[in-house]
Amino acid sequence: MRIKFKIFLNCVFIFAFSSYLFYVILRHQTTFNYFSIIDLFQNSSNQPELKNVSNLPRVFCILLTSEKNLNTKAKSIYEIWANQCDNFKFISLIPDELLTHNSSNNTSNSTYLQLDKNYVNSWLQPPGLKEDTYDKLTTKVYLAYKHIYQLYPDYDWYLKSDDDTFIFVDNLKKFLNDKKPLSPVTYGYDFKVIVDGGYHSGGGGYLLSNEAFRRIGSKLNEDFTFCPNSGTEDVDVAKCLRKLDVYLNKSIDEQGRERFHPLNIDGHYYGHFPDWMFSYAANPLKKGVECCSDSSISFHYMTIEEMTRAKNVLNNYKNDQALTFKKFLENYYNRSID
Repeated sequence: MRIKFKIFLNCVFIFAFSSYLFYVILRHQTTFNYFSIIDLFQNSSNQPELKNVSNLPRVFCILLTSEKNLNTKAKSIYEIWANQCDNFKFISLIPDELLTHNSSNNTSNSTYLQLDKNYVNSWLQPPGLKEDTYDKLTTKVYLAYKHIYQLYPDYDWYLKSDDDTFIFVDNLKKFLNDKKPLSPVTYGYDFKVIVDGGYHSGGGGYLLSNEAFRRIGSKLNEDFTFCPNSGTEDVDVAKCLRKLDVYLNKSIDEQGRERFHPLNIDGHYYGHFPDWMFSYAANPLKKGVECCSDSSISFHYMTIEEMTRAKNVLNNYKNDQALTFKKFLENYYNRSID
């Protein structure tokens, strides 16, 4: 009888404690939100990965942004194309008000609280990132590569891009479909100067194979000072990759047209090339319809309005296998193209 009574008391205690805990959670629900666990989430090795529902290569997108752009440019990138990546992180300092948010610091009026939780959970401030200035860009990228390699070493390809770059994700994956992720290679817009073997435009976005990313990610974890650090990110990354026997491969199409672009659509179509590009570019500069491949992957210096317009064109031709660049331009500019 005593045993049954003790069991009864234990059950009552467990029920009472569970009810109290549930009450506490509900009571603090308005002040405890997902922002307060950003730092913990970023440093967890058990983060959920997005599912790849096709047989196409799995691409991890590493997106450089800044604190001031988290609620503008970066948010638009997330809504327009980044969520088509198999996984992605926006690299930036995290606003202090979010990392220090608790029940005694009610920031319920903050615009950050209105953002998509999935978007906020894609923000990453790599351990060690304390300054986010242009002259520290190489350090920012190295810290991102180092940390992402620790957490996500198994993607086929890694795309580095900026928050003013538009990516044709479908074309990106089709381009990679016959490429070998275990080869130590990279792809992007090629410059032929400064670095032995050339380097990719950082703004136009570039791709690292799994093997290329493994080499630089593991080396940065082993010795962070191994890679050059002048502050010029695309040059520094290329020099580091050469030391690791990683080389760039051509990304132009069969007609010699570029797939990656360091300027926006207007810049390439109308031929508004800065003088330095004529001596830097590895391939002849072209303007007009022949400037760009039918299977173009990226354009840099794109405004939010331009990205939205490009995305709308793609949405209208989602099932059209014959969307040439000329047809894209006609819909993008809403006029006929000769």
